[in-house]
Amino acid sequence: MIKQLYSIIQLDEAIKTMEAGADNIGLVPMQMGGVPAHRVPLYRVDQIHEECRLRGVKMVLIMLTNDPDEMIDLAKRLQPEILHVAGDGYTADEEFAKHLKEVAPDTELMQAVLVDGEGAIERAKKVDPFVDYILLDSGLAPDTGIGASGQTHDWNIDAEIVKSVNAKVIEAGGLGPDNVADAIKKIRPYGVDSLTKTSIKYDHGNMEKDIPKVKAFCEAADQAAAELGL
Repeated sequence: MIKQLYSIIQLDEAIKTMEAGADNIGLVPMQMGGVPAHRVPLYRVDQIHEECRLRGVKMVLIMLTNDPDEMIDLAKRLQPEILHVAGDGYTADEEFAKHLKEVAPDTELMQAVLVDGEGAIERAKKVDPFVDYILLDSGLAPDTGIGASGQTHDWNIDAEIVKSVNAKVIEAGGLGPDNVADAIKKIRPYGVDSLTKTSIKYDHGNMEKDIPKVKAFCEAADQAAAELGL
């Protein structure tokens, strides 16, 4: 069971998150989108990426910009393991996927799908042929794109999407140590994602990972997956 932890800002925070059990760590590189306090300077993205490589952890670049050219430029510069398209006004298409492979051959593509009703099933099917991952999430906002709401949604829809697509499904939306096992048992995704429930939030939009909660999240996910033989 892949454990994906968002949204990393500092180098030491990234290292502690990986040591606590994360398989994927996500961050928002400097771009024209997202909360300014969460954007990571590119030099630090490189530092974090190097630590990821040393530990066999995948770095996910979270794209909150709605400019596909900016996304491609960032992928070309940073060569992440995964590029996550999550903006509120742009969805990856087949042409984008092809262009991404041209500039970053080893980068996989993750598309966020907003689960706000059964229409999410068809949206997931539409992107399925050309993405590597589909991330199912709750909430939509101009500053955070699809996700970061801290709210869960209808897991029955997610379970149906897992059965309907070939892409690897990452379950997100209000997951934490308290409910990740239940989500895994209900949905049986490829991986699980956490932001809000494993973060400490401060004034002015600053935040950092709550490492004990990260560890508890990862342990609960692993235990649930082991019980199910996933």
